[in-house]
Amino acid sequence: MNNRDYLLYLINNVQQWNYWRSKHPEVFIDLSGVTLSGYDLEGINLSGCKLHGVTLIGSNLRFANLSHADLTGSNLIGVNLRLGNLRNAIFYKTILQRSNLSEANLVKTIICESDFSRAVLYETELIEATIYKTDFSHAQLINTHLGKASILMSNFENATIDGIDLRWATIVHSPGFPPAPSPYCKQIFLSL
Repeated sequence: MNNRDYLLYLINNVQQWNYWRSKHPEVFIDLSGVTLSGYDLEGINLSGCKLHGVTLIGSNLRFANLSHADLTGSNLIGVNLRLGNLRNAIFYKTILQRSNLSEANLVKTIICESDFSRAVLYETELIEATIYKTDFSHAQLINTHLGKASILMSNFENATIDGIDLRWATIVHSPGFPPAPSPYCKQIFLSL
């Protein structure tokens, strides 16, 4: 199948796509540059897919499996990723403004130079995530799990931060992050 065939398959029937993926797990899927804005892709299996420069503005990806996916340069403004599996995903220069990542699994993700401003991260799992130069301004991090995460030079100004778990996390030069949020936090160096 070529990329266009994959795309048509994906758009027409999520259940059929997922069945096909389960029967062909060895096939490398590259959907780079595709526009899927506004689509209902609830429960879609895009695990391990190359999704460079994909546009998914306002799409429903609730319960989606994007584990090990590479979302470099993608636009996910206003996307619903609630309860999604994004474990080990790569977000490099990815835009997730106003996206809902509540209760999503972002364990061991790499998040670099991305935009999570105004995103909702309620009870989101970011355990062992590497977060570098990322904008979380005005985001809601409520009961978010950041244990063992490395947060470097990221912006949390005007973010709502409440009840987060930072056990053994490392936070370096991240404006807007509250001082001493957890007695178990490994180290915090703030630069305003």
